[in-house]
Amino acid sequence: MTNKTTYSDTLSQSSEFLRLAIALLAKHKIPADPHNYQVTYECVSGRNQALVEALSQLLKQNPNPSDEQLEALYQSYFVQDEAALEMMRTEIRRIIHCMLKDFSHSDDQLSHYSQTLNQFVTILDTQKPPEHLLTSTQKVIEETRSVEQSQQHIEKQMNNVIAEIDLLRKELEQVKEESKMDALTGIANRKAFDLEIDATILAARNSREPFSLLMLDIDHFKLFNDTYGHLVGDKVLRYVATLLKRNIKGRDFVARFGGEEFMIILPATNINGAMVISEQIREAISSGTLTAKDNDVSYGKLTLSIGVTQFRASDLSEVLINRADKALYLAKERGRNRVEKL
Repeated sequence: MTNKTTYSDTLSQSSEFLRLAIALLAKHKIPADPHNYQVTYECVSGRNQALVEALSQLLKQNPNPSDEQLEALYQSYFVQDEAALEMMRTEIRRIIHCMLKDFSHSDDQLSHYSQTLNQFVTILDTQKPPEHLLTSTQKVIEETRSVEQSQQHIEKQMNNVIAEIDLLRKELEQVKEESKMDALTGIANRKAFDLEIDATILAARNSREPFSLLMLDIDHFKLFNDTYGHLVGDKVLRYVATLLKRNIKGRDFVARFGGEEFMIILPATNINGAMVISEQIREAISSGTLTAKDNDVSYGKLTLSIGVTQFRASDLSEVLINRADKALYLAKERGRNRVEKL
């Protein structure tokens, strides 16, 4: 089984995560093999809160965990989807094998029944004693009942097969959807965004309707992480994701692009409409004060910088994203907590 995780970190982000991951490995004397590195990279980058907590618990129990414990942790968080899919494949193979076996048995029975009917027709066409005719008639009746029962059994089996395959289909859809969800924030991930932006571009070219793209970044998030720790940083990411979902509607699409960056696709929305929505989002984030629920500690205000751009007919997805990124850079350069467009 292979790990399908994809990353979208910038060079500076990945370099910082590399430094933190190596430091964590060295501190606990953990071998820097690919599996262990991926676990620690995911943890220090703040992508997966459940994994962070699981590793913290493991290190609390054993500061120098064994290879078996580390491999079990990797297996739990990085090959679950593949394991689920393999289980589904095995179950589908079992169902089809049983169904083919029933069909084969049915074919043999129908073939034998056909021979019985042909023999009976022959008897009807000849002058046979009544006793012989009665015996043959009884045989046909018995075999007819047997075939009927067999066909009813197959029909029941077919209904069961249909129900089981439909259940497997639903489970497969769930796995598919989960693979497009960011585990930390519960919104769409980079993979889902890539699919959505391509689909939106195609639809816009066909309909000639405008649409806009927003790139959003949490201001000074690294400083926030360094000051309060990654666990608080994860809560901030979830908080921002929740507010973004509240401030979009209809066909609007929000995704975590990577790290502290988010993307919003606004179908059928021109640049002016996108600027209005962006300001609403910026104000919604900056108007509140973050406070810990358990001890009322205040973390201060949180702000976003937002880059906005409108799709142009010749744009490829990379061009559109790059333009939104440049607009975001302008917002950062001009003081943060602001919206800029290109």
